[in-house]
Amino acid sequence: MKEKILFCGNDYFEALISDIEHASKSIELESYIFTIDSLGKKIISALTNAAKRGLKIKVLVDGAGTPNWQGKEITKLELAGAKTRIFRPFPWRLWQMSRSYIKTPTLLKLIYLLLNINRRNHRKTCIIDKKIVYIGSYNISKNHLDKNHNGDNWRDTGVRLENINPNDINDLSQAFIAVWNHISIKDKIKNFFRYIHTNPIIRLNNTRHRRRILYKNLLRRIKSCETKIWITNAYFVPDHFLLRKLKEAAHKGIDVRILLPQHSDVIFMPWASKAFYYSLLKAGVRIFEYQPSILHAKTLIIDDWFLVGSSNLNHRSLRHDLEVDVNICTSRAKSSLNQQFLLDLAQSKEIFLSDWQKRPWYQNLVGKLILYIKYWV
Repeated sequence: MKEKILFCGNDYFEALISDIEHASKSIELESYIFTIDSLGKKIISALTNAAKRGLKIKVLVDGAGTPNWQGKEITKLELAGAKTRIFRPFPWRLWQMSRSYIKTPTLLKLIYLLLNINRRNHRKTCIIDKKIVYIGSYNISKNHLDKNHNGDNWRDTGVRLENINPNDINDLSQAFIAVWNHISIKDKIKNFFRYIHTNPIIRLNNTRHRRRILYKNLLRRIKSCETKIWITNAYFVPDHFLLRKLKEAAHKGIDVRILLPQHSDVIFMPWASKAFYYSLLKAGVRIFEYQPSILHAKTLIIDDWFLVGSSNLNHRSLRHDLEVDVNICTSRAKSSLNQQFLLDLAQSKEIFLSDWQKRPWYQNLVGKLILYIKYWV
């Protein structure tokens, strides 16, 4: 298997567009956010041309992340033969139902959407010709591009996979189709009894059973860690179990470092994360805040175990949202992730317990108040 880690949005989207332009059979693309900006238009143009060449194109966006999936570019894409769909549009946006699996909304269907409004598809993937896969935390938005490309230079991480085991590709493709078609109760029951690997190459949390197994596996790895736990995460709101395991690891002398954004696209998120600083710092965990731009990456290094993907360490990812991560295997890719983490730390400010205790009282109060709604963040 070939793994190429991409830390720069320019490189990531340049490679993605090139692979779309050279595709010959099919493209299945899903993105939580798909903005129709300069970058979005480039990708839609590449997809439109691919559809005109006769490729089977499916584009899936989330109803909350991409509430305005409309316009002439989308119409041209669909007229070229591509299919697009919105995952769980907001129930009050009736005009979006034609692009949802709910074609004719009824009262029961609208109630279903309302009750599941907090469960989103947060994955960012692209499967090209069932051979090449992109996975990471890059939404389709020019925010990830540098200033020379009218972007905001967000710090992010993605991976391009090639020569993957067909079973892994099939699992990812089936997860895409399940969301595309809205999996039935019958299929959910079947999936519940399927064997689930505790350490798959592609980690999908698309069933409650799988979600629970993978999370327990993560906690066990933290517990049995011998040298280091290096975390890069955009939205860090850990539950009680994860928080306890991280503090226990630090108490044992494990090198636990957490890299978080100083500024976030979700305004209140740094305040929520800061509510955990005191107990973590007191336990010996080192915390860093990234300075140059918004940090949106999600990577995890535990000894020689490396993950890259869309999962945050918060209640949304752990309990509600559909996510996907990649278990990085090659030594070259692991080395690049190690180096990038240290490079990011060099551009970050370390938070010390002595400084943290001097912060204004109201900041601590606001952070704790936000945690009362942690089920939603």
